[in-house]
Amino acid sequence: MLAGSAAFFITDNSQRLDKTVIDIGLGAKAVFLPDLHIHSENIQTSQLLSVLDREEPDAVVLGGDMVDELTTDLGYVRRFLSELPGSEKFFVLGNHDYWSGYDEWLRENLRAMGYREVRSVAESRYLGKIHGIDWRDNRSYEPFKANGLVFAHDPHVADSVSGDCLIFAGHTHGGIVINGVTLLSNSRYTRGWYSWGNKRLYVSRGLGQMLAYRPTSPRELVVLV
Repeated sequence: MLAGSAAFFITDNSQRLDKTVIDIGLGAKAVFLPDLHIHSENIQTSQLLSVLDREEPDAVVLGGDMVDELTTDLGYVRRFLSELPGSEKFFVLGNHDYWSGYDEWLRENLRAMGYREVRSVAESRYLGKIHGIDWRDNRSYEPFKANGLVFAHDPHVADSVSGDCLIFAGHTHGGIVINGVTLLSNSRYTRGWYSWGNKRLYVSRGLGQMLAYRPTSPRELVVLV
């Protein structure tokens, strides 16, 4: 009889920031920023602003959950979002934007800063035709066909989309994954790439968290070129 044991040492990765560059032939640079979860100024938000200043993106897409129920400093939220670099700026909303009650505050302030909400189709100088899908609490979305880029907070959107498209989503914070095995996730699609013929989905691990703990999923900045 053989016996063995294994130990997993899980550390907090909430301060670490990885960059994922995805080449889709833009001829420009865009950043996808889901799950910021801004509460107040901290080392993570300051670090991210510095990184984005160095990246010098042409376009910015906020992927939902800019705030949550623990947000305490809306003045800083406004200042942070206004300082993001880029000549084109878009956004979709996530569950915590609604659940916190700040959805209309976000819409009003983001539009005043020049951001465009994408709830169906929009034209971008750098991204071409883009599609945006708003969060639904039942996580069930109307079927639609898209050609080009799709931005959503919820990765479950992928089940309702058809066409030759590339979908970007967040929401999961990367789940808890050890040795390639997903132990915990709030979605069917947890992190990274998923493909169905000409339809592809990329799930970002996001850039913040409601509670400051990330055991197996460092924050991720997605850069599109």
